[in-house]
Amino acid sequence: MRRVLAVVALIAAGLPVTAAEASPGLRWSVDDSPFRLEFFDGPRRLISQAAGDTAGPSGRMAYQVADGSTHRLTNLVSSKRDRGATIYTVATDEAARTAKVIVRSSQRGLRVEWRFEPSAGVTQVYEALTGDDAEHFLGGGSNFIFTDLRHRTLLNKAYFTGASTLGRCNKSGAPSPFFLSSRGYAVFPDTAAIGRLAFPNAVDDPPHCSTTPPPCPVVLGQPDRTQLCFKTDRLDYEIYAGGPSEVVRAYSAKAGYPTLPPPRQFALTHWRDTVADQATVVDDVGQLLDRGIPLATEWIDNPWETSTKLPSEAQNSRYACNGTLTFDTAQFPDPAKMVADLRARGVHLGIWVSPHVRTVAAERPCPVTDYPSGSFIQTDRTDPLQLDLTNPATRAHFEAKLEKLFSLGIDMVKGDRGEEFELEDATFAGGPGTLLMNTNPVRYAQSTADVLRKLYGDKYTMLWRGGYTGMPSIVNGVWGGDPQATYDGLRLSVRRGLNSWLAGHPAWGTDTGGFNGGGTGAPSPTLFTRWAQFSAVSPVFEVGGAGRNATPWRYDDKTVARFRDQVLLHYALYPYLYGLAQQAARTGEPIVRPMAFNYPSDEQAWTADQHMLIGRDLLAVPVTADRNEADAAAGVPTPVEVYLPAGKWIDLHTGAMLDSGRHTVMSTLDDFPLYLRAGAAIGFNQRIDGVWPQPWGLNDLDRTDRSGWTYAPGAGLTHATSPTGGTFVAHSGYGVTNMVVSGAPAETQIMIAGQGKPSRVLVDGRPVAETVGPLADVSVGWSVKANPFGGILVKLRGGTHGVTVVH
Repeated sequence: MRRVLAVVALIAAGLPVTAAEASPGLRWSVDDSPFRLEFFDGPRRLISQAAGDTAGPSGRMAYQVADGSTHRLTNLVSSKRDRGATIYTVATDEAARTAKVIVRSSQRGLRVEWRFEPSAGVTQVYEALTGDDAEHFLGGGSNFIFTDLRHRTLLNKAYFTGASTLGRCNKSGAPSPFFLSSRGYAVFPDTAAIGRLAFPNAVDDPPHCSTTPPPCPVVLGQPDRTQLCFKTDRLDYEIYAGGPSEVVRAYSAKAGYPTLPPPRQFALTHWRDTVADQATVVDDVGQLLDRGIPLATEWIDNPWETSTKLPSEAQNSRYACNGTLTFDTAQFPDPAKMVADLRARGVHLGIWVSPHVRTVAAERPCPVTDYPSGSFIQTDRTDPLQLDLTNPATRAHFEAKLEKLFSLGIDMVKGDRGEEFELEDATFAGGPGTLLMNTNPVRYAQSTADVLRKLYGDKYTMLWRGGYTGMPSIVNGVWGGDPQATYDGLRLSVRRGLNSWLAGHPAWGTDTGGFNGGGTGAPSPTLFTRWAQFSAVSPVFEVGGAGRNATPWRYDDKTVARFRDQVLLHYALYPYLYGLAQQAARTGEPIVRPMAFNYPSDEQAWTADQHMLIGRDLLAVPVTADRNEADAAAGVPTPVEVYLPAGKWIDLHTGAMLDSGRHTVMSTLDDFPLYLRAGAAIGFNQRIDGVWPQPWGLNDLDRTDRSGWTYAPGAGLTHATSPTGGTFVAHSGYGVTNMVVSGAPAETQIMIAGQGKPSRVLVDGRPVAETVGPLADVSVGWSVKANPFGGILVKLRGGTHGVTVVH
């Protein structure tokens, strides 16, 4: 990223005048009457404070005071330089109040801070930045309703809503006010305050679904501005310049880089909404493994804690005494043995936790809480109670209870309900809810991660639901909270996944099949299969819920086989996904991103909100249409409208090479649109029978002695690295493909995708004949594999080797 520079206003006769220096890099200029800032990237104006003199919502540098009246900043009084910043003193339309506006540059970008003197009585601040109707935006946190924020409003409030389970509400359990524009800039309001954003020509559709308390006010339908409103007495924001990759790197340098998950985060995780007892947990693991479905982690969901359930009553979360963080002795008589039984089969144990404490479960008293005085956030709710982790004594006690629990050998946590309650009007030990509600799930996650790290170093996994800015630096995985087991739930989950990199974590997944299945009938085999295809290309693959997806082995044999195929595809993608996770930890860039992230100037990319770019080289289009059911019943494929961005793309299921543009693709339950960019190579541990003397182990996610590549020949030079396979360099042209693999493990394979039988193959300059019989019988060889995921398969020894294929 270019070095960021700034220019300050010139000072003359003690008063500033409008100035703008034409040096390269980020800079700003100032108008003094009325006070207004403009921001530039070299000679190009990026963005500015909007024009006008509105004192209130939609106004520039405006504010509200406790009596409900609204005001604004007016004219510049004076300015001075101080330690790399320019401090402007600006009058307001209140005689007894002025504002300090501080502008400074950093290697990230420009930072604007404004404060009031005095600040007492200021309850809301408003900012308006220029924008227009044609502008597109990404960001805002992990909402599930839309990816392009054009014409949208966003509630900046960490308040849970599920993917269609609670209606289509414009709110998110993991918001962030950061947004980037198709015009080559981004804005990061650096605040934890509850607020609201409105983009040019915004409409309130869907509505915010909350009237008590009302959201921060904005004015709908304003065509020339992006509005910011926050319930606080100050505002800081940063401005970054560049394309999506550049501005996300800058934002992450401020908000925190994502935590790198351990490899196990990319293996299969299973759970069920309600588990009867300890024996069921162990049996569920066996049900999957015995069917050839690999599994890394089994987690126990709520209920599992001390219970008031009577022996004659069915297990149900209404009886769980949440907050004891102690296993119910009737349900789980020997947790240590349960951990050992799972470890004997190579599986880790996880547990559901929440920051809630129940004193009554189903009208029966729970054990008296042992939390110290002042441990609960003061709300209008009396049960369950919400832990106040701004209280140091409460936080220490909570962490001590977690440590005792996790010490049983539990090294995975599903973190639920940190954003479950309305806490805007609550009183925390650390301050008001307007400033602390958004960070409530962050504190809860930090405590949990600290305990896991203390016990297990970096060898633990987490799946978190709520969040806010900075959450990726704390947790190492998120899940898309409680989607409905419908095609609408699937579509919304795709959008939430595309948005989760910002305020959740780059490593995200969703309940395969949906959460609220409504009994044993849902999700249907077709919906479950389509959802499994989506999970196969998501960073995290987890399966479970309240429907029959909790016991996937009970589906018909074809559905079970298809599910297994998608799990194995996910495992094959591990080198590519983990390499992208490493990149995310260095840069903040997402593993999976909306197509517009890589193609911001392509108008059609902004509308493709069911298309997933995995890195820059792999493109998937989950099959989410309602007509899936009717098509499957009729035994016909489902048409999928696919948009391919610039370049050529190879269909990994069929081997066909497709040009950019719109295509109608016919998808059966055994395939879905999945494309590799021509000229790209990705780490791909494809499991193919008969290649290696020792087959892949069932639970092998990775092996130090084995790795693979899939390469799509294309014009130009290809250079790729893999965390497991070393370095791959290739060049294709004039019917010849030349490849060099270096730093390869002892057993290495290359799949040249979509290619038929070649006329000649040379390895290290020596001709190699096509292998007749299993490749496992030779140390170096090649053969042609049929689709899906077919092409020319080359088997190599470790080290550095050159391969030439003449077509």
